[in-house]
Parts: sequence; structure tokens; C-alpha cells
Amino acid sequence: MPRIPLLAALALAMPLLAQESPTSLTDAMQRLAEATTAAEKAIVARDREALAAPLAVLRAEVTALQGRTLQLPHPDLAAAALAELAGACTDLAAPVGDGTASDPFDLARLRRACTQCHLGNRDRNEERGLFPNRDNALRGQLRVEERDGTPRAVADGVVVFLEGDRTRAEPQPRVPRISQKGRRFDPPLLVVTTGTVVAFPNDDVVFHNVFSLSRGNAFDLGTYGKGTAKERAFATPGLVKVHCNIHPEMVSHVLVLETSLATTSDAAGRFVLTDVPDGKYVLRLWHPLADEQRHEVEVTGGQLRTLAPLVVRETKPRVPHNNKHGRAYPEKY
Repeated sequence: MPRIPLLAALALAMPLLAQESPTSLTDAMQRLAEATTAAEKAIVARDREALAAPLAVLRAEVTALQGRTLQLPHPDLAAAALAELAGACTDLAAPVGDGTASDPFDLARLRRACTQCHLGNRDRNEERGLFPNRDNALRGQLRVEERDGTPRAVADGVVVFLEGDRTRAEPQPRVPRISQKGRRFDPPLLVVTTGTVVAFPNDDVVFHNVFSLSRGNAFDLGTYGKGTAKERAFATPGLVKVHCNIHPEMVSHVLVLETSLATTSDAAGRFVLTDVPDGKYVLRLWHPLADEQRHEVEVTGGQLRTLAPLVVRETKPRVPHNNKHGRAYPEKY
């Protein structure tokens, strides 16, 4: 039998791979859907034993799919969604207390991750449906511009949220973290609901002093070293600017909202709001260097609504902040 050159063999194999790949991905999506349905039934029935099996399937399928994101149109979006889905599964396996508050919260995270991945990587979503999303979904694309109108290459960090009669949310049952590492805060932006407790662990090799002078949420955690974590509950809605009293380059923002219908744009400026009940809302956009925007929107009938493109322009100058005493940082620290 004559030998086929490697490139020719690959060329012959590509059509077969293209035919096999969608089928296997479809099968994986079906298994994920069935496991999600089973997990939700177990949570509604408060049956922790019944939850174990679908969680095992979800974890296995997520692990397998994480190695295949390059097959999808937007692998970055898929990778982020799968990471969130994996985190939701881990948390569902370890509920807070009896899980009364944390199970619905973690299940919503799972549904949100799946819906975001579907809307970014799958076509014909209008006819296929938005499962496992509940009610309606909103999606959009935005562009971030510099003060002179030059588009920024990266459009992440814009918070998109809804305000309306049905948007008020309870404090998050899980404690999000803002780590101190490499003389940086990670993440640099965190969105939480009113009353949520946030942890500030020092994962660095140096001491830090985390504080904020923001009205309604001012705090000072004092100086502490590696391996120590301190917490703060944010009771007042609004922006909390978080700094370190030792290192002026360290900046993070905590946006405290009364709604859980919120998300953050990714690097491409994409955003998706999931599990949106029927109704009229004010859609708000927040960026640390831009003026806030408000747009009236209405959703109904369990539909997907795609918004017109939005533009966020930076209008505010970058200014240095003071230390916790309201004075400029020393030149050497």
C-alpha cells in the first residue's frame, strides 16, 4: 500500500473530524442539560444525596469540554463560562449551612454560565431556546473609547445592571475574595449585592493595609501580613474605592448594588444578563472613568433580546488618590 504524505493525510481527515466534532459536542451538551435538570430537581426537593450523581456528570463533562474550547467560535468566552460552571459545581457540593440560600445562588451561577456560553458560541438560539436560563435574557456589545474617541482594544470592566420593581436581591451567601498579591488587588473590580461580606486575604510576601474612604462604606482593616484574611460587610449601595495605605499603586473597586441582575463586559465588550423576569427596567452602565448611562428596556415572554451596540467613553481624568489620612503618599514607601 502506498504511503500517504502527512499533509495529505491530514487534509483527508479534516472532513471526518468536522463531521464528528459537532455530534460529540452536541452529545456533551445533551448530557450537561440532563444533569442540570436532575441537579435542579434535587435542589428543589432538598435531596443532597440525589444531587451527587448529576454533579459528578457535570464535573466530568466540564473537564472534557475544557480541553476542546478551540473547536468553538469564541473559545475565550467558552473557557470563562466553563471555569464559572466548574466553580458552581464545586460550591454546590459544599453548601453554606443547610444550603437554603447557597444552593439557589450557586444554581443561578450554573445557569448563567451555560446561557452565556450558548449565546456566544451557538447559532439559532431563538428556536433552540435559552435552557437552562429562566425567563428572559438580554445580550449586547459595547465599545469603550478613550477621551478623544479612540476605541480601546480591550472593552472589559464595564458593569451592566438592571433596576426595576423586581430586582432587589439578598446579600450573597458566599464570601467573594479580593486578594492582595504582587502588590496588586485581584480582582480589580468586584460586583456584589448590598449586605454581602467580602474577604481581603493577604497572599503577598509583604504587609498591606486595606482601606476605603468611600462614603457609606468607609473602613480600615489595619496592617496585616501573609496568610491573614480580614472581612468587611458592605451595607450601603454605591461605589467603594479600595486602596492600600502602604502601596499607592494598589486600586480595586467594589460596586455594591441592590440587584443581582448584573454582569461585567468581557474583553470583546460582550455582555449577557440572564434569568430576567418579564418587566420594564432601567439598564445602567458603569465604568470607573466614564459617566453613567441609563437606557429603558422591556422584556417579556421568555425571549432573548439583543440590544443595539453601545458606546462607553472615558470622560474622567485619572487622578492619584490620598492615603487613609487624606494626605498624599510619601515619595518613598
